[in-house]
Amino acid sequence: MTFATHTSNALLATLKLKELGISIEVQQKIGVFAVTWGLFESHLERAVWVLRNEQVEGTRPSTDKTSAHKWIEVLESGRNDLTPKANYVLKTAALAAKDLMSYRHSLFHGYLVPGDTAMFIRNPSWHGEVRNRECGDAYIDDNMIDLAIDASWVLFTIIMSITKLTEDVNTVILIESFEKEAKRIRSNANEIRHIAALMNYERY
Repeated sequence: MTFATHTSNALLATLKLKELGISIEVQQKIGVFAVTWGLFESHLERAVWVLRNEQVEGTRPSTDKTSAHKWIEVLESGRNDLTPKANYVLKTAALAAKDLMSYRHSLFHGYLVPGDTAMFIRNPSWHGEVRNRECGDAYIDDNMIDLAIDASWVLFTIIMSITKLTEDVNTVILIESFEKEAKRIRSNANEIRHIAALMNYERY
C-alpha cells in the first residue's frame, strides 16, 4: 500500500514530534484542546453582544476590531441586571479564561523544548534580549492537557448559556449553576499557567 506524499509527510512529522517528546496521545489531545478553545473563543463574541445588549444586525459590531482578550474583559465585568451570583460565575470564568489563554499562547506560539516530556516556552530571553511581551511556558504531559481541555470545554458551555439570555428567562439560573465548575476550572487554569513557578516552589 502506497501513501500520497502529504500523508507520508504527515506521518513522518507525527513520529518526529514523538521523538522530540510529544507522544502521539498528547498530540491528539493538543488537537482536542485547540478545537475546544476555538469553540469557546468563537462563541465568546456572541456572548459579548448579549452582555452589552448589542443589536448587531445590519451594523458593524463593537467586537469587529477587538480581540478575544478584550472580550474576556467584558465577560469579567458581567451585566448590571444579572444576579450577584451569576456575575460571580462570569468573573470567575473570565479569570480562568485569562490563565488558559496564556497557556494556549505558550503552547501554540512558543519554542519547543525537547525532552522525555517536551514543553514550550514563549518569549524567552535566551540571548539577553529585553521583552515587553509576557513570558510563559506550557507543560504538555497528559494531566496538563486534560486540565486544559476540561477548562476550555466548561468555558464553552458557560458561554453558550450566556448567548441564551435574551431567549430564556431561566438562563440566569443556569449560569448560577456553574458556580462550582467555574471555581474548579479557575483553580486548574491558574495551575496550568504557573506550573513552572509552582514546581520550583518547595512546598509544591
